[in-house]
Formats: sequence, C-alpha cells, structure tokens
Amino acid sequence: MAYRRDSSANRFQNAASTIYSDNQSLIGEIRKFMGVMKEIAVDLEKANQHQMVKELENGVVELLGASDNCTFLSSAIDSIKSNYQPGEELTDFEKLFEDEIAKVKASSASDPQSHQLIRQFREAIWVCFLLVFL
Repeated sequence: MAYRRDSSANRFQNAASTIYSDNQSLIGEIRKFMGVMKEIAVDLEKANQHQMVKELENGVVELLGASDNCTFLSSAIDSIKSNYQPGEELTDFEKLFEDEIAKVKASSASDPQSHQLIRQFREAIWVCFLLVFL
C-alpha cells in the first residue's frame, strides 16, 4: 500500500511539474505578445489611430488578467506539488486547487490598471504622442 501511495505521489509531482513548466512558457508568450501589441500601438499612435490604440490597450489589460490568472495557477500548482500527500481517501483536486488559488489571489495586490506592463504601454504611447506633436 505504501508503494502505491509513493507511486501516486510521484506521478502527481511529475504531472504538476509538467503543467507548471507549460504554464510558465504560456506566461512568457503572453508577455512577449503584450510587447508586440505595444509596438503596434506606437505605430498606430504615429498614424493618429487613437481608437485602435485604445482597443489595443484594452486587449493588453485583458491579456494581463489572463497572465495573472496563469501566475496564480502556477503558484497554486507549485504549492500543492510541494505539500501534497496522498491519503486513504480520494483527493478532491478541484477543491484543492480552488482553495489554493483563492489563497494566492488573496495575498496578491494585483490591479491591472496600475501594473508595470500597462504603465509601460501607456508611457510608450505618450512618448510617441509627444514626439509627434513637439
């Protein structure tokens, strides 16, 4: 019986490590894409396409929210992976993850509107705006 628990714990830790790694790659890709969106917004600002710039900014805010959610999930996965011990009864992984994600979110003071990446996006647009009109 102990072998089965150890085997289950090892499989869980391996799966959690794989998901964590994949999630980190996804976060990196989201961040890269937000950089591309900033470059496009600068070009659109130069072309006086202000409405498109605003729409891109809204998209960046949405992507940042998705990135934050991925970060919360990664933190939850990492925490559960480190602390999970199989017991005699079946584990309700859905509840386990929901509870851990709620803990991570509660300890995070993330406001997308004041996030550094949003600030950088807006600053790039303002610099472009100032260069065009000065």
